[in-house]
Amino acid sequence: MTFEMTVATGRYSGGVAPPTRGASRAARYVAAEAEKGREHLQSAMAFGLFGQKVFEDLCLIFTECKEPGWDGYHAEPVSEAAFHSTAQFLRALPLGMPVPTIGAEADGQLTLEWYRSPRRTLSVSVSADGELHYAALIGASKAYGTEPFFGEIPEVIMNLIVRIMAA
Repeated sequence: MTFEMTVATGRYSGGVAPPTRGASRAARYVAAEAEKGREHLQSAMAFGLFGQKVFEDLCLIFTECKEPGWDGYHAEPVSEAAFHSTAQFLRALPLGMPVPTIGAEADGQLTLEWYRSPRRTLSVSVSADGELHYAALIGASKAYGTEPFFGEIPEVIMNLIVRIMAA
């Protein structure tokens, strides 16, 4: 299970460096240290996704769906690029954020879903090219669209997660 463990720590093959706004040696150092602190907090059951096995679920879905026809019909395989983008998306979620359920789609994308009730749900599909396709139903309101993913959760999606999960 080396692959699973390396994904949980964010150091998987073809690893993605922590997002940084600077290019200097000092900026990279600060970003790396901040990421170490975040990883430590993420490992805590109370704060993090790591303690809630979401990365194990992601690895399991990827393993089951990486071959063509994984659904018994003609489903596209989930690519490593979609897997890595989804892992990076999960790692970018703020501490304490509700954990989504993970699934795969027949077009090869991975899906993250926040579900509170039939009229309060958000689905975010992560494509291999780093696009986030989302659709939400909040009461009578609907929201949908596509946002690029560059290592940080787009504001529109963060706002939808908060609205879906609000009491």
